[in-house]
Amino acid sequence: MELAREFFGSNFPIIGKERLDNIISGLKNLPDTLTQGTGIRSNTTVFAIKYENGVVVAGDRRMADGWYGIMSDSVVKVHQISNFSAIACAGYCNVISFLEENMTSICMAFQERYGRELSIDGQANYLKSLLEGWWFTFLAYRYWDIGVPVLAAFDQIPDRPRIFSFDADGFYFESEFTAGTGCGWNSVKNVIADRRCEVKTNDDAIELAVRAMIHSGISSHGVSDVRTVLPKVATIDVEGFKWISEEIIAGKRDKLFSENGGLSWLK
Repeated sequence: MELAREFFGSNFPIIGKERLDNIISGLKNLPDTLTQGTGIRSNTTVFAIKYENGVVVAGDRRMADGWYGIMSDSVVKVHQISNFSAIACAGYCNVISFLEENMTSICMAFQERYGRELSIDGQANYLKSLLEGWWFTFLAYRYWDIGVPVLAAFDQIPDRPRIFSFDADGFYFESEFTAGTGCGWNSVKNVIADRRCEVKTNDDAIELAVRAMIHSGISSHGVSDVRTVLPKVATIDVEGFKWISEEIIAGKRDKLFSENGGLSWLK
């Protein structure tokens, strides 16, 4: 623990003593059930999908803690960081909060100083630098015990949607159509990829996002079930970041469940 304290204290001098103590405490008290491969995972499902004029980003609402069970069904995993960008994350809450706070701060500071937004490439590079600082924790624990983001944005110059996929150690690449993270992503990525040709408008992308969340909820024991808890969904286009209303999400869900006699479309 002293090695961890020295590492975090030297690499994150601005986080303050209280946050440092919280990080060290989290490492010290990490439940055995999360480090011994029990097979019980939170199954977070977050992802982004491109359409012709923008990008949809979505995240489930559940936070679970191994054998300790469901902690919350009201967690927001999609975080707006600028007028035209957002991150969606899976993993430890303290790491996710660190990424969100620092990304928001750098975007605001850049806007105030230069009168324009930090470029999307600049945001991706800064997020990479933040993740590189967690390499010690990444090596000590499992991949999903850290915090892994997806960066979704609308690039104003030129006008086009963009999605970046990241590893926990900072490696990233730009995705052509979709990217996601979390244990539940494996159960939905093929569902999304198979319907790529069907996605033209934001309405198409929103419906596909809801369809993917239904798949994730049914195929996994740990992710929020959209029949009881609606996911958070947002779009980013030339007009900026915008949350999709629960009424629209619920309408898409009900439409999909009614198709071809309920769940038969899942087969």
